[in-house]
Amino acid sequence: MSAQVIRFLQQESARLQKENKALQDQVPMLHNYIDILTKLYWTAQQMTDAKEPLNLLSQCMDDTIEAIGASDGSLCCIDPRTDELVFVIVHGRLQKTLPGRRIESDVGVTGWVMENGSVVVVNEPRQDWRFSGAVDDEFSFLTRSIICAPVMQGGKPIGVIELLNKEPQKFNQTDAVVLTVLCDIAATALKKIQSRQ
Repeated sequence: MSAQVIRFLQQESARLQKENKALQDQVPMLHNYIDILTKLYWTAQQMTDAKEPLNLLSQCMDDTIEAIGASDGSLCCIDPRTDELVFVIVHGRLQKTLPGRRIESDVGVTGWVMENGSVVVVNEPRQDWRFSGAVDDEFSFLTRSIICAPVMQGGKPIGVIELLNKEPQKFNQTDAVVLTVLCDIAATALKKIQSRQ
């Protein structure tokens, strides 16, 4: 066997070992996604009969935040009288100060999601034109990454769920799928609450 062939086989072996290690590192993460999607499925089944849908949704959000690896998250709903977004559920560092707080529905990443009705991943917010640092400035908070998805009813957004600061990885498209499922559950919960009013 020539030296060139041996060198090629050594390089190929090293490449395959590296690729195998990367795949092994992904296995726990994939199990995590399967676990959270299973939890979301069962929560969706319970939501129509839930006596306290907001509490169930809050627990579901907490599970999702943990599974994805974010540090903070919130559900904001549109107030049709003022066209503002109101923080309804907040998890993380600002959970005592943000509930009930209002922000403009056409500003920042949440405003973009409300206008476009699509999920957005922003892993470098300060380099993204859609980012507004108003909440960061007011509460001495540091947003390092964002994933935000619309809560839809009747084909239009009635709110958003936003998760912040995933570390050490970045938000990805699998996170976007999980968040979309959570938003569907939120839509069911909010519809149930509206039907009682």
